[in-house]
Amino acid sequence: MMKESLLETLVTRNLVNDNTIVYANVHSKGLGGKDIFIKKDVYWYPGMPAGAIHDIEGMEPERFAKAYNIKSDGSFKEHKKRGRKPKTE
Repeated sequence: MMKESLLETLVTRNLVNDNTIVYANVHSKGLGGKDIFIKKDVYWYPGMPAGAIHDIEGMEPERFAKAYNIKSDGSFKEHKKRGRKPKTE
């Protein structure tokens, strides 16, 4: 399960958007018209709760965040740019 703070960080950095496929518990209709929750690959939408998401693009949310230097609690450290400073004229 994913933490709300991690999801907010991923959305603000535009790593999770409308074209992102997530594996999540979604609301569906079962046999006989009963309302049930099933796990399914769907596109992320802004109202999706963080607790419903199991995978992002086939990776666990913590692993996906780690690829972008984000901790599992949603915090990250800004890095200084490396290399030469540009010349100002």
